Amino acid sequence: MRSRLLAFRRLHYGWVIVAILFLGAGLNIGAGTYAFGLFVEPLENTFGWSRSAVSASLSFAAIGSLTSPLLGRFMDRHGARPVFIASLLVMGTSFLLRPLMGELWHWYALSFLQFVFSPGASPLPIGRLVAIWFPRSRGRVMGMTIMGNNFGGATVPIVTWLVIVNASWEAAYVVYAAIAGSIALLGLSLVHEGRPGGVDAAAPPGRAAPPGAALTGWTVGEALRTPTFYAITVATTLAMFTYSGVLPWVSAHLANEGMSAELAARAMTVVALAGMTGKAVFGSLADRITARRAMMLSLTGQVVFILLMVAYPTPPLIWLAVPLFGLSMGAFGVLVTLIAQEAFGVKFFGSISGLINMPSVTSLVAGPLIAGVSFDLSNSYGPGFLAVAAMFVVAIIALTQAKPAARPS
Repeated sequence: MRSRLLAFRRLHYGWVIVAILFLGAGLNIGAGTYAFGLFVEPLENTFGWSRSAVSASLSFAAIGSLTSPLLGRFMDRHGARPVFIASLLVMGTSFLLRPLMGELWHWYALSFLQFVFSPGASPLPIGRLVAIWFPRSRGRVMGMTIMGNNFGGATVPIVTWLVIVNASWEAAYVVYAAIAGSIALLGLSLVHEGRPGGVDAAAPPGRAAPPGAALTGWTVGEALRTPTFYAITVATTLAMFTYSGVLPWVSAHLANEGMSAELAARAMTVVALAGMTGKAVFGSLADRITARRAMMLSLTGQVVFILLMVAYPTPPLIWLAVPLFGLSMGAFGVLVTLIAQEAFGVKFFGSISGLINMPSVTSLVAGPLIAGVSFDLSNSYGPGFLAVAAMFVVAIIALTQAKPAARPS
């Protein structure tokens, strides 16, 4: 009875940590991506900067792919909490200083500061802490935690718009900074890695073990000597084109093919809602059929969507394609974490995951170029979308070669 009671208490404490990580993900993605466009016009009116100059700061999002291995290595050595807290504080500082801007380079420098620590604010700590606290159901719980991305996408723009309309864009950034500081304070007070064994263990909650205690997994050197590492890296890099070469251009494609702006906007709402569902569905599916197979299924769904969207970009078939894309695309953020842990364990997850994701910087840079060239040459995003679909097929083939290998003794 006592062991069951202690396990029950740990279960509930694990959900406290999940809630904090959920909020961190919401702010990280909500402020960094979904609400970005709301600041473009106010900054143009205040400083006279062109919209293209303001929007160019989004290219710094790619820097997170390069810093991820460093943050991951630090997390492996010192635990998830310091990385999570420091990342939120740096991000909050970048928000707090924006009302003091006077030059365009200030905007770029603060955007750079924000995105440098973006991996440490959500994906890296979520991957480690969920695996520690929920070892037997990490797919399902990780899916629910990363739904914070969609929560941020739904709520942060609304809050931002209300603050800008009723106060100013400067006040909106101060609100962001206050939220980041509050989540960091929660992390400092409540986030820890517990005792070995996650929620299934009977050890008393609230006693932190040294980072990495009782965790198992391949070392970086061992992982780098396996074909599985490179197969997963290729698949991840190609799958990342969904965020840069497809998702940002869906509404523009639909409008270009004759759909009204209102319906195109509704279609993107459907994508967002289906993406939230996809995280939970595919996370649970990964617990049953492995993350590798779940990602293959996710990429297949995206290929089908692209073919439907290019061939039939108007109702009624588009309303079959759009939710299918959202469901399949939304799964990626969950599965890219799970597949690395499935192959190489949790102990050095941060370092290995960071290296797997580092080449994704090429996807983030090349995706918009493919979409732009496609439209310029053919007056359609269709050829670019089909090129990305071909990449997804290659990613699926790569995943067939990513079966977990036997660890060297």
